Amino acid sequence: MAKPVGLRTEIIFHITLLLGAALLCGGFLLLKLTERELLDQRVENVTTTMEIVGRTLGSALATGGEDGADDPVAIAQGIHLLPGTCSVHVWRLTDGRFASLYASQSGMTSEETAVVQPRLRFLADPEVLVSYSGTWGLWGGHDESFVEVLIPLRGDGGFRGILQSRFSLNDVALRVQNAQKMLLVYVFLYGGILFLFGLYLLNRNVVRPINSLMATTLLVAEGDLDQEVSENGPREIATLGKSFNAMVKALRDSRGKTEATIHSLRQANEDLRETRAELVRSEKMASVGHLAAGMAHEIGNPLGAVVGYLDLLKSELSDGRQQEIAACAANEAGRIDHLVRDLLDYAAPGKARPETFDPATVLEEALDLLTNQGLLSRLQLVRLLPQSLATVHMVRHQLLQVFVNLLLNACDASREGGQIQVEAGLSGQSVWLSVADEGEGISTENLGHVFDPFFTTKAPGKGRGLGLAFCYRVVDEVGGKIEVHSKVGRGSCFTVRLPAEEEVAHGK
Repeated sequence: MAKPVGLRTEIIFHITLLLGAALLCGGFLLLKLTERELLDQRVENVTTTMEIVGRTLGSALATGGEDGADDPVAIAQGIHLLPGTCSVHVWRLTDGRFASLYASQSGMTSEETAVVQPRLRFLADPEVLVSYSGTWGLWGGHDESFVEVLIPLRGDGGFRGILQSRFSLNDVALRVQNAQKMLLVYVFLYGGILFLFGLYLLNRNVVRPINSLMATTLLVAEGDLDQEVSENGPREIATLGKSFNAMVKALRDSRGKTEATIHSLRQANEDLRETRAELVRSEKMASVGHLAAGMAHEIGNPLGAVVGYLDLLKSELSDGRQQEIAACAANEAGRIDHLVRDLLDYAAPGKARPETFDPATVLEEALDLLTNQGLLSRLQLVRLLPQSLATVHMVRHQLLQVFVNLLLNACDASREGGQIQVEAGLSGQSVWLSVADEGEGISTENLGHVFDPFFTTKAPGKGRGLGLAFCYRVVDEVGGKIEVHSKVGRGSCFTVRLPAEEEVAHGK
């Protein structure tokens, strides 16, 4: 399949053909009309001149040449002195009996003299014969062209003879041939100027806007909807540009609505995911709470009896291997008792009465408590706490336990000489307090389970996985949130967000 040509090439080709044909046809038509006019004018001049000469020769033949000045032969011999436009080529003079009186040096053939017939005796007007082949070639020769005039000579009311003359028309053909050459030069020059000007207008008004539209269309197809084309130019091009810009604007608006819808759907999906996660976590915590309550009733009393019997057995045994075994058994039973108590605290954190207080003072209290115990001595502590925060309404000692758990986890995750940073502030209708460390961080797969009961990344015996679950439950019960952000190798940051009291949040 042949490759299609461009719009510009197609238009230029057709314009060139039409323009060339129009100029050539118009020029040659004008040239032919001019040629016909020149030919008619030449014939008329020759005929008029020869009529004048014929009247003179008729009078001379009537008098018989008695006056030397009116000698017909002398007059005939002077015909070659006529002006250039009427220069005779060949001629011949006969008397009333058609006898030749004088002829030009070139003479005429018998065929050429055969046109002299007796019928001319009765003609009142000259007889004109034109032989002209015309000119169509620019170079090369052409057939002999001439005009022949037969003048009946009359004098004293009678027929006196015939003047036969032939005039060349080759100069007319030569002039027309030169004019044809000039016409071609004119056609090429004028056509070239029109072609270049038309090419400029075509590029400016058609090709350039279409190329711009094509380039912009490609960009729009690639997703760039901020493109626009010019709306200037001819009416059709301007209308096309307006239609294209309107289409792009409609696509842009449609994409904006689509993106807004997608964003809304993503946000709704994220909210549903978070809600589902919270429901699952709440269900897990409720299950653990029921389990803990059941364990407290089912294991608590027998376990207390076992611990009492072990203490009694240890007091009755003498020092030695058996007493060590009894002591180890009592220690392990004590560990079970602590686990049961932790489960009871998780299942029922207590029925203490909530109070209104500044949470920043509770965080300071937790820091002082761990500092006095020497747990933060091997670390660098950075405090970025304000003098006061908006107050919250909850159980104070539960929030204290939350901060203690977060600080202990930060200590366990930090290396020797590491840094722990605590901050606090107010954001809208809530206060926030954060604890950040520079430990190993939490992997992505574990980040979604840090608040699940019994989930821990610590070594066996270092933790039971209830600390963060307890923190989440306490904060969630007062309508707050606890968030975690962590990067492996760079540390973790736990942020507690609590609802501020209404009058404080509004600045009352």
